[in-house]
Amino acid sequence: MKYGFLDEAGDVAYTARATATFIVVVVVVGNPERLGKAVVKTRKAWRRHVRGMSELKASHQPVRLTGALLQHAVEIGFDAVAVVVDKSKTARPDNPEGLYRLACGRAVREALDRFGSLSLMLDRRYTSARPQHLLKQELVDALEKLPGKAVVIDYDDSQRSRALQVADAVAWSVFQKHERKDETTWQIIQGQVVEVRL
Repeated sequence: MKYGFLDEAGDVAYTARATATFIVVVVVVGNPERLGKAVVKTRKAWRRHVRGMSELKASHQPVRLTGALLQHAVEIGFDAVAVVVDKSKTARPDNPEGLYRLACGRAVREALDRFGSLSLMLDRRYTSARPQHLLKQELVDALEKLPGKAVVIDYDDSQRSRALQVADAVAWSVFQKHERKDETTWQIIQGQVVEVRL
């Protein structure tokens, strides 16, 4: 069984200030500790810039730092699936969180189809039990079309999980490509990421 780390970039709102794009990625590795070494190497090389930062967060740090993290991760090795949601081409849901769950379900289904059964870690987006239950149900439903595949779902804090910090950087990079038309960091990871449209 491989290990998957799910994170997102953008938002699911449909307001004037909302993003036009929403991204969900699943980063897949055989050994999450090795992927975590990409964070350790980046923090060591950028020690003056990351002093006082509890985690590497792509949206809050220099682009060159995120690029260095992604380069280290590519050298260590990972695969990823990115679900790209263009909200201008997606029917507005009654509940925006339903779009989040739908994109997560698609990302997990694509990852399971390509890489087999997964131990899946998600950032602790929800603190209450009901939203967590609804999301887990969406992910379990994603298995119905993939007999013989299994997923074990757990949550962690991205401050503790270095692999989730890498997933954050990958999601941010895909988001920059589609939302900002900026492929600076995308060029580093494009060989690792399979994109699918919701």
